[in-house]
Amino acid sequence: MPDLRNIEDLSLDDITEEFLLDECIDMGDELEVDTRQGSIYRDAAAGHILRTAKFFSDLRQVAEIISLQTCTGDVLDEKLLERGLQRNPAQATPAKYYVSFVGENIPDIGAIMSCEDYMFSLDTLDGEYVIVSEELGTEMNNLVPGTPVVPDVDIPGLVSVTLGELAVPAIDIESDDSARERLINRISGPDENGNKSQVKTWCESVEGVGCARIIPLWDGPNTVKAVIVDSNGKVPTSKIVSDVQEYVDPGGTGMGEGVANIGQHFTAVAAEAVTINVTVSVLKKAEAVYSGIQEDFKELLENYITGLALEDYSEGMAVRIAHAGALLDGMEDVIDYDNLKLNGTDENVTFTIEQIPVLGEVTVDGNIS
Repeated sequence: MPDLRNIEDLSLDDITEEFLLDECIDMGDELEVDTRQGSIYRDAAAGHILRTAKFFSDLRQVAEIISLQTCTGDVLDEKLLERGLQRNPAQATPAKYYVSFVGENIPDIGAIMSCEDYMFSLDTLDGEYVIVSEELGTEMNNLVPGTPVVPDVDIPGLVSVTLGELAVPAIDIESDDSARERLINRISGPDENGNKSQVKTWCESVEGVGCARIIPLWDGPNTVKAVIVDSNGKVPTSKIVSDVQEYVDPGGTGMGEGVANIGQHFTAVAAEAVTINVTVSVLKKAEAVYSGIQEDFKELLENYITGLALEDYSEGMAVRIAHAGALLDGMEDVIDYDNLKLNGTDENVTFTIEQIPVLGEVTVDGNIS
């Protein structure tokens, strides 16, 4: 047991109420006084032990709050600002969907419209009509094209409004873990003189960028390419890519009109999607249903594949069949599985530095042998 009198040997976690009581009893024994429960010595020390234990408990919480490795929320925001960073994005953003109109008249810009149980406002994007969600965050990215859209006010001559494709995905506010990782990279990485680390930081400071994979000298001396992945681990929109290009090196001219150095020719490109279709046969528990297992497995795969897409590495990039199998092993409703396939094979699906995996169809059946 650590000795309280050798305080340099202790950590905050060592100093608990139980430890302090043991120390108190040891000291009483040395003084040759009665240390039994209910004794004068023990009762006199009890209050001090409780207050001291609470003090060290509070001190542990303070240490966790201010430590870079464990801080969250506003404290992490302040640490980001100290290094010239902020969350990306700093707040959740809305989803924007294309819409099509049938009829002689259409609502005015800013008109309120509803789709399913959500409210939107009408706007334009690059000369096309879009509706912008009032609610924020990635939950708004899941509406199905072809769904009817209903204006809040009747428009004479308007026959119908139909939801189109997702134009700009909604993004959740950057998580503590992601923001902390960027901050640690800024502190530990030599972000200066337009080096690889700094180009990565520039790209990932643009709203909507989740990861930028940097390829130096991709087209000769003084050239650098950034492969952009959006904050949801998906292929970014053209707007996100153009925003990165405009911020770092407008037009790729190397004229120093962005944050890049003069003579540094920078090119931003969108990551290319590699679709991963998954099939498997399972032996399920009696009370489980295949559709439920399929949805749960799909969610687990989505989290796994999104994590891979947001990783920044250049070698050994693959969606691994063993990992998919481990996800199945961990599912409560799955007793056993067989015939697990990724894109029709029982092998890993590899992807390059310019590609990201994107989950396609997930099929679960009971045809286990």
